[in-house]
Amino acid sequence: MFLYRIITAVLLISFATFLAFYEDGFLFPLLLLACHSGIYMEWVSLLNISRAPKISGLLALIFIFVLVINGKVSQHLLLVLLFFSFLFWFLVSPAVVLNKYRASKGMSVIFAFTMCLASMIALYYAFIESIMFLLSILALVWIIDTGAYFIGRIFGYRKLFPTVSPNKTWEGVYGAFFMYSIYSLFMVKIDGTWQEFALYNLGTWWLIVLSFVLFFVAIFADLFESKLKRIAGKKDSGNILPGHGGLFDRFDATLAVGPLIVFFNIIGTRL
Repeated sequence: MFLYRIITAVLLISFATFLAFYEDGFLFPLLLLACHSGIYMEWVSLLNISRAPKISGLLALIFIFVLVINGKVSQHLLLVLLFFSFLFWFLVSPAVVLNKYRASKGMSVIFAFTMCLASMIALYYAFIESIMFLLSILALVWIIDTGAYFIGRIFGYRKLFPTVSPNKTWEGVYGAFFMYSIYSLFMVKIDGTWQEFALYNLGTWWLIVLSFVLFFVAIFADLFESKLKRIAGKKDSGNILPGHGGLFDRFDATLAVGPLIVFFNIIGTRL
């Protein structure tokens, strides 16, 4: 399982990087659409709903994304969508994990649709901004996941939320934060990264605050997805990725951090 996890991660990173650098600007948006369509279907499958809302939501997801990449949606509406995504991951997902909130099935479908749409648009915006900007977002999630996984496996013994995800530990969180801090200090020196942009346009203190918020939402996004699986009685959201489970298992934190970074990127350019 561990070897499968490493091989799958390397292949995913290599494939995504190749498409991002490929001269044809059509392939990477197509990858984004395919990936987020899969995430949406896995998410709503955990909700135990009928087929009709799944398919209608999927078609709407595709239709709106096509409008966005063709410039048919105003940036003001995109900002509202990205801000709503931030509110969900910063407020709603922790409330769900802590058993303070339980959405109806209808509202849960709306959440799934909106979060997938916001992430897809955010990563497309990052791709248009620059390849380095996009990769610095993806690397953030990979670093946090890697730190939590390896440090948790080696040193972990104090459970984080045993009723939600028995394998996650506080030591894993500390390891993730340590690696995330080192990564951030390194990336802020590189031109084109979101960290360099935030430092230049928002200032040091805003970068620090944003970095803490991103770490918080990344951790709770992972726990939120685990909570959905726990409620549904499933170990994984899918089985498309050997060693990882489903697309939702792999990209849960990406759904959370991408829209937040892009939201502040757009706001920063207007200050």
